[in-house]
Amino acid sequence: MTETIRYEVDGDGIALLTIDLPNANMNVFNAQLIEDLDACVDKVLADDNVKGAVITSGKDAFLAGADLNMLGSQEADQTPEQAFEAAFRLNKIFRKLETGDKDRKVLMKEGTKPFAAAVNGLALGGGFELVLACHYRVITDSPKMQLGFPEVQVGLLPGAGGTQRLPRLTGIQAAAQAISTGKPYNGQVAIGLGIVQEMAPTDQVVEKAKEWVKKSPSALAPWDKKGFKYPGGAGAMNPAAVQTFIGANAMAQKQTQHNYPAVEAILSCLYEGGVVDFDTAIRIESKYFMKLLAGPVAPNMIRSLFINKQAVEKGSLRPQG
Repeated sequence: MTETIRYEVDGDGIALLTIDLPNANMNVFNAQLIEDLDACVDKVLADDNVKGAVITSGKDAFLAGADLNMLGSQEADQTPEQAFEAAFRLNKIFRKLETGDKDRKVLMKEGTKPFAAAVNGLALGGGFELVLACHYRVITDSPKMQLGFPEVQVGLLPGAGGTQRLPRLTGIQAAAQAISTGKPYNGQVAIGLGIVQEMAPTDQVVEKAKEWVKKSPSALAPWDKKGFKYPGGAGAMNPAAVQTFIGANAMAQKQTQHNYPAVEAILSCLYEGGVVDFDTAIRIESKYFMKLLAGPVAPNMIRSLFINKQAVEKGSLRPQG
């Protein structure tokens, strides 16, 4: 048991990681959860008695992304290299979960321990990225179920692999629309696009995820398989995808007069990441994420739309007495 994750192993050797931040209504990626997730993934991979793992939530929602207070208070005295590595931390953890930290040749031959996501409620931002990093994904059939990337609404982009895993599942056109607008998927659409593999009643998602782990001695993400191709075949070089980039970029610049760089950065991630291997692609994504976070737009949006708004709602500007 860590501060934010309950760790239990059942009689079948399947570890259940239940994310449950103390004194919080919603799970978010804060510094403690990042540390705890890293430790739990290491524990699963190191224990020969553990066959695989299921990740779920102890709250009504799964995980709602990054703690914006954390993003809004980045250390000003960090070097660019330190800032990049801090931003890349989640990517490293997700990649370790996905590959078992194995050499590529060994991974392609053996696979790694299977991780399944048992998604009992909405998963947004970094929460959705964690779901996508798992080898198998079971979601609740609740009509309130949502999977999405709202980062663009605060001037950012998904910074933990979201701009690379989603298009490798849905194709670039569908991913570009979802990420650049921030519009979430409901469960039926997520199933139809192949983002998730299974839907079940909320009280059965953990059981269904465990069933998959039990019958899967090893796992391999699609983009780690030899000969992987994007849906549609050509990735960023697909003529339809090229038209998507041209049209989406022109529309974004017309609407924002070049004052909103997030959409352009998202499209750049999709294009540049689509012509290189996955590990190079996620570093490209982090580069653009850091550029946005260090720029003037995203920090101001985070402060005005979230941090300052919270302070006002808590009465920080209310006259004393």
